[in-house]
Amino acid sequence: MLAEIPQLRSLYSEAYNTLDNLDRFLGSVESSLSTVLIKDGIPDTDLVQAIAVSKVQAVETAISLCFRLKQEVGSYALMGGTGFEHLDFLQCCKFAEGDSRILMQKMARDTMRAFSKNKGSHLSPPETEQCGKLAAALKNGGKDAWNDNWEMVYELAALVQLRIVKAWTATSAKL
Repeated sequence: MLAEIPQLRSLYSEAYNTLDNLDRFLGSVESSLSTVLIKDGIPDTDLVQAIAVSKVQAVETAISLCFRLKQEVGSYALMGGTGFEHLDFLQCCKFAEGDSRILMQKMARDTMRAFSKNKGSHLSPPETEQCGKLAAALKNGGKDAWNDNWEMVYELAALVQLRIVKAWTATSAKL
């Protein structure tokens, strides 16, 4: 059986842990959004940002884990009826309800805006460091600097997501 192969067993274990953490985060965001919607309210900036992170994290985690599984099972993934023929659906999810890359650029841009206005006290030390590096690159890079430094932009977005997931899962763990 495939699940008995050591590298698959390890991947399954990692996937379950990753998905359990993601599920805690998504549940916390969903609960907060439900509370706001029941009161006929409007989500605050923190909740909106958490929703964006939820979308990106759910889709990107699923794509990554499925791709890694496909690589491990080899030719089995090419057979019909194994489920792997449905993986393109995840690519569609990446671009539905807001392109993940656009959402990540918005996260980075909003973080840079707060950093440049000295309102980045909520940032993690790695985020602050990345903002400094990106700010220096933008200062010297001209009008195309944002696009030219896309790797730093997405690294900043990844750090923002990490902070937000940690904050929301820490909150839900206390409940």
